[in-house]
Amino acid sequence: MKQTMKYLSMAALVLVGAIMAGCEKETPVAEEDKIVTLTVSVGFSEDESTKALNVDYGKKTVVKTFAEGDRIAVIYKKGENTIRMLSSYLPAGNYGKSATFTVPLYSPNENSPIRIIYPADMAKSSVSSSAAIDNDDATINYAALSTQDGTLNNLASNFDVCTYDGALSGYELPSTASLTNRLAILSYTLYDGKGTAAKGDDEPITSSVTKLTISDGTNNYTVSGRDADGHIYVAIRPTDSAKIELIATDGTEYYGKFLTGKTYAAGQFYNITNRMGKVKYFTINSSDDKVLFAPGNLQATWDGSLWSWAFAANQWDYIGNAAGNTSINGNGTISGTGTVDLFGWVGKSSTWTGAAQYGISNSTEVNDKNTYGSKGGEPLKSDWGNTIGPGWRTPTYLEWAYIFNTRESGSTANGTSNARYTHATINTDNGTSGVNGVILFPDGINVADGEATSWGSINSSHYDSSTWADATKCTSAQWTALAAKCCVFLPAAGWRVGLSVEDAGNYGLYWSSKSDNTYSNWAYGLHFAEDNLDAYYPTSRNVGGSVRLVRVLN
Repeated sequence: MKQTMKYLSMAALVLVGAIMAGCEKETPVAEEDKIVTLTVSVGFSEDESTKALNVDYGKKTVVKTFAEGDRIAVIYKKGENTIRMLSSYLPAGNYGKSATFTVPLYSPNENSPIRIIYPADMAKSSVSSSAAIDNDDATINYAALSTQDGTLNNLASNFDVCTYDGALSGYELPSTASLTNRLAILSYTLYDGKGTAAKGDDEPITSSVTKLTISDGTNNYTVSGRDADGHIYVAIRPTDSAKIELIATDGTEYYGKFLTGKTYAAGQFYNITNRMGKVKYFTINSSDDKVLFAPGNLQATWDGSLWSWAFAANQWDYIGNAAGNTSINGNGTISGTGTVDLFGWVGKSSTWTGAAQYGISNSTEVNDKNTYGSKGGEPLKSDWGNTIGPGWRTPTYLEWAYIFNTRESGSTANGTSNARYTHATINTDNGTSGVNGVILFPDGINVADGEATSWGSINSSHYDSSTWADATKCTSAQWTALAAKCCVFLPAAGWRVGLSVEDAGNYGLYWSSKSDNTYSNWAYGLHFAEDNLDAYYPTSRNVGGSVRLVRVLN
């Protein structure tokens, strides 16, 4: 499609049935197939709220018009099967806000529901034969949004998907139908968080940003450029009171912004100005790859019929012996409702599916393809990062070892150079004894003596007689300040065998993505207690351990 002037609006879209060359058949045509011809006028609703790009942004406006090569997709039912058909391409010509497309449907069900998707490339290339017509995840290619170039014209041409959901009247489409935008459109202007002037009075850093990533905890978007007008434009799936994480880099420095309660509605345009603070990262290998840690341990919640996945609300949160961890069934469900945060390690050779493939099971059987897998050295059946969305993954055991044992952090804590970690008890002023665990220091920070109540050993993996009483102590305010410097806290969340949770508050097991090459019932994990820490300790796969995900920055 082409853009004229400067922003996006579409009025009428006309489908006229007539069998023409160039239509793409998505399923073999049988002799008994009935070819149905259709005529319908389709366009955007006149309700301004549905026109995501129908805005005047300063001097920049874009009007979407049809162009040579455009086409649409139609999803419909043939018998029990869901079918996708693509229209013919628009031939050369002068088009405005309306155009004529040709789409044949082969033996559609009488009074069948249909979905029209424009542009056609935003329809999934493969639609499950059993998918519901109006199932967004089954019919819309939202994966295409994961990589964008930040320009408005590319967004308008390729990503600004709109749909119509309706039904055939007999074998005919309704005479008119209204397309609705499915995405929210964001325009970003970014400033360095250390700026002293008011926003708009100092220079934005947007023009120097080489990559911007946006995450809502489920969907992740990577933007590699910006528009000529200096703004970064991004199309995203709508959000409702979501936590939004923004990470920007100029190739040298990283900047972050963490927002809560953000609602971005479908069909709306948002002009966003953010001041971003510099983000500290963790180098994970000798190739200088850098990661951010998830803001809490991975959790899975069962509502009685479905599992949902999220990060713990706070870095120190863990379930322990509460319902969930101690009520897991043998089939990826739990008795009643509850939240699980201790998972077994399931290899690729396992036959488990659904939630069970992520280690939600009380089975004590190991080394069997019908449970946790039976092959040494095999990868995870499905990385835990897949439960959250693109970009998140489980650290390898070599990465855990590098972070704790090898990394030249460049950080200083309590006068100790190259500080990487310390055993710690945080939130010591909340009316309890606090939460035990390990504080990880990111690369390139300085932590002074007074930023903790007292200091334990730093970078020490084995103590002869140490207890948690000897660990670093932080009040909640002190930990909040360390968290603002991008320190990570791994709580001693215990470990689970069957339905029994042991050593919660005293012992930590954090899985890696690597199984043992020799012993097929073992996998590697980070282990720590009050007097030790081992970054790649082998453990039986059926033991329930914590998961803390990472996301690669570069």
